[in-house]
Amino acid sequence: MPTLATPIAESLKFTDFIVPLVLHDLPDDVARRRARGDDGPSIAWIIGHLCHYRLEMMKLLGHDPPNPYADLFGTSGASDGSGYPSIEELKRGWTETSTQIHRALESASDSDLLRSLGGPDTPHGEKKVLDTMVFYMWHESYHMGQLGTLRVQFGLTPTATLAVEAASASA
Repeated sequence: MPTLATPIAESLKFTDFIVPLVLHDLPDDVARRRARGDDGPSIAWIIGHLCHYRLEMMKLLGHDPPNPYADLFGTSGASDGSGYPSIEELKRGWTETSTQIHRALESASDSDLLRSLGGPDTPHGEKKVLDTMVFYMWHESYHMGQLGTLRVQFGLTPTATLAVEAASASA
């Protein structure tokens, strides 16, 4: 039976389809290359950042898994990437966090999502867990666009091309 969690899970599944395509051909040096010279994020930072926020989603749903991404990707901006996990480790981390958030969403009730966050001081004006989850969906989409832009900037096949090819191959 569909719940309020259903569209959130479906959005995450679409991202789960795209991320492996974005990462499949990346060597570590390209994954760590930053946008805007040495000022912007890298593909590696974005993936670690998204892993961090998927684990933050789990906290909202009443789970509290360890978050190995918090220090490097949650509370600080992008760096030169020298301390980042390898792209292979980030791929594994993506798979693990995706599995965890999907399990949490499967067990989330509408009342879990409609629970009040308890005050007016939320970062973006969210009042309920669902409001924050919707913000996180927007946040994830924003970073997915960055990944596509970085792939093109670095001379790699555009994300849209990879997605169309993968969808055609599975049809």
